Amino acid sequence: MVSKLQLVVFSLEREHYGLDTTKVKEIARMEEVTPIPRVPSYIEGVLNLRGQILPIVCLRKRLALPPRQETTTTRIVIVDAEDLKVGLIVDAVTEVSDITNAVVTPAPHLATSSFVTGVCQHGEALVSLLDPVQLFFADATTGVK
Repeated sequence: MVSKLQLVVFSLEREHYGLDTTKVKEIARMEEVTPIPRVPSYIEGVLNLRGQILPIVCLRKRLALPPRQETTTTRIVIVDAEDLKVGLIVDAVTEVSDITNAVVTPAPHLATSSFVTGVCQHGEALVSLLDPVQLFFADATTGVK
């Protein structure tokens, strides 16, 4: 029996990324975020989501990608994994999809970061699978812990 992995697939700068749906609580439309002083530049601030205050991270800034204006497709992916509860701002969520584990390959060691757990071909796109916890315990621009 082939096992499947269900992913939330999203885009940043014409690239596709995936998060395991077991680590995603919900996908929300972009809302106004309250800035917080003296935090790393990739932390946009906090958001009150139905009584829960969540830090909101601009994933573009965290991954050192060029800035982009918010659009109607901009979303906040709410992650709840281990002790991490955070909202990730992404350009667009393209789909929630089942991926056969057989097509997921480990990320090449020299060509990736510690927060990329693997890659898979999904349709025409190559999707990098992210570990949201490692995004905050490694240098996201180099992937080094």
